[in-house]
Amino acid sequence: MTTNWRTDLEVTLGGVQLRAMERAVSFAARLEIARTDDGVVYTSRPGRRGLPVTCVHGFGGDKEAWILMAAMMPRARGVAAIDLLGHGASIDVPVDRASVRHQAEAVLRVMDHAGIDRTIVVGNSMGGGIALRLAQSYPARVAGLVLVASVGRDIHESAAQSWVDGENPLIPRVEDVDKFMAIALERPPPVGKAVIRHVIMQRAKKADQLHRLFKGFMTNGDEPNGVPRDLAQITCPALVIHGEQDRIISKEVGLDLVAALPRSELVVLRGVGHGPHLEAPRMMGRILERFAERVERST
Repeated sequence: MTTNWRTDLEVTLGGVQLRAMERAVSFAARLEIARTDDGVVYTSRPGRRGLPVTCVHGFGGDKEAWILMAAMMPRARGVAAIDLLGHGASIDVPVDRASVRHQAEAVLRVMDHAGIDRTIVVGNSMGGGIALRLAQSYPARVAGLVLVASVGRDIHESAAQSWVDGENPLIPRVEDVDKFMAIALERPPPVGKAVIRHVIMQRAKKADQLHRLFKGFMTNGDEPNGVPRDLAQITCPALVIHGEQDRIISKEVGLDLVAALPRSELVVLRGVGHGPHLEAPRMMGRILERFAERVERST
């Protein structure tokens, strides 16, 4: 697990660049950091009109994954982005508190803390499963769903179960950072390679913690703890967005979600991998804003 000095220098430089970019973009997007009483950290801006958007990152990510997209959206639109339990700056949790239900309840506490009554929930990858749980368990709080490269309703019975006690491709080794970059992203985000390398290296260094969190997510799949299987009960408008070149979650999962959700549609983005909000933040901002406007007209 050794790295050479050039790699170490690039990772250090990437960390400096990342912190500077986060400060600048958060200021431009008018996002401010807050913390709930029980240690869940989030960033948000108040909305002046319409429904706010609440963003839930994927496994191993954090709230900063959404700031580029948030900066591309109208400033009048309220936005909140959470650090899930065990991720980012939020408190760490044991396996039995890392379930989909516990993560959904953490999002709900952020909404309460930020004064958000109803929202459009945007979830990427694992965050999509958490968004589905929110919509089924707390339908009055969810006005619409945007599922971005989301896990499917069968995630708890999928081949990913073998990753719980085996090698997990979502948790890169330090020496495999470049390989992980190639798998996760089809096009590089507009932030520079050093920043991307720094972010993935931090994920690699948290391997033990992430293995525990992944186990909690995958093994607590019974109702109402896991990703819901009966999606017919979720009747709010839903937009399923999938990158054509997603090498982590197949587009077939997105097709199945659209078939199962009563009021849903699919958008496939060509030339995009597993992180549309990172790879194409301007496009994602436009898509999300149009969807939010449609949801508002329908309510």
